[in-house]
Amino acid sequence: MGIFVVLGPLSWWVAGDTVGDLHGKDRADALNAVRQTVLAGFAGASVLFGLGYTARTYQLSRRGQVTERFSRAVGQLASDKLEERLGGIYGLEHVMAESPQEHATAVSVLSAFIREKVRRTDPPVPTGSDEARTSRPVPEWGTEPSADIRAAVEVLARRPEREEARRVDLRSTQLVGLSLRSFDFPAPPRLSRALLTWADLCRADLRGAELSGAILTSADLRHACLARACLDQALMARADLRGALLSEATLLGADLSGADVRDTTGLTAQQLAGSVLDEETKLPPVLESDPWVEARLAACRTWRDQQRDSLTPPPPTAQVR
Repeated sequence: MGIFVVLGPLSWWVAGDTVGDLHGKDRADALNAVRQTVLAGFAGASVLFGLGYTARTYQLSRRGQVTERFSRAVGQLASDKLEERLGGIYGLEHVMAESPQEHATAVSVLSAFIREKVRRTDPPVPTGSDEARTSRPVPEWGTEPSADIRAAVEVLARRPEREEARRVDLRSTQLVGLSLRSFDFPAPPRLSRALLTWADLCRADLRGAELSGAILTSADLRHACLARACLDQALMARADLRGALLSEATLLGADLSGADVRDTTGLTAQQLAGSVLDEETKLPPVLESDPWVEARLAACRTWRDQQRDSLTPPPPTAQVR
């Protein structure tokens, strides 16, 4: 029936009056040419429709495979066996790499896995207080998270760089001795904008890590290695950085209000000249009396008094000679 329509009425309709005015052999030849053109058009349309249908079927099949792999990986995270948990973690990494649609969900699942496995249970202690100095001993060298927690954090740190509506949420986690060194990754490990409020990162090795915009309020960073780390715009209010290594770390716009940076190594007045300080910031004695640091404190005090609602910190303070 379809062929009859194509070769009959439809071909005559396409041919129009031009072919209708012809006679004899000329009309037959012209009509045959029209029919061949119409058939070729229908054949092309059929091919395109088939390709579209095949592509749609492939996408649905692939989507189903991704969903199945995602479900299997999440199930493995609940296993009592370390090997299966590691398989689930790396399975979610593959899902993130192949499916931008599942990126946010995979990040949330891995973050929740870390929070539930290594949640801090000790009560918060004000930074710099006598209680803080006596109730939180520095862990021994070699202390580090378990293999599955290390793997999960590493996967988050090398996740595909995409726009993310929500921050990586690692609040109140016990990550003592975590190692995220830039020379162990093809690109600097990235926890920028991560929520690390009250996280225990004591003795963590974060050399060269990307932590710009991270929320490190009240975090424990004692004896952490932060050499060459990017901490620009990081919120580090009331963080404990005693004994930390800060050589060549960038602190442009970093909020150190109430932070304890005594006994740090490598911290300079130039680094502090671009950060946010206040009278509660505990500084090394050699920097506390530095004219450049004193000028920065005055600039931050004026900024707070005049721009209470501004989230943009004052520009770096010029060196005072």
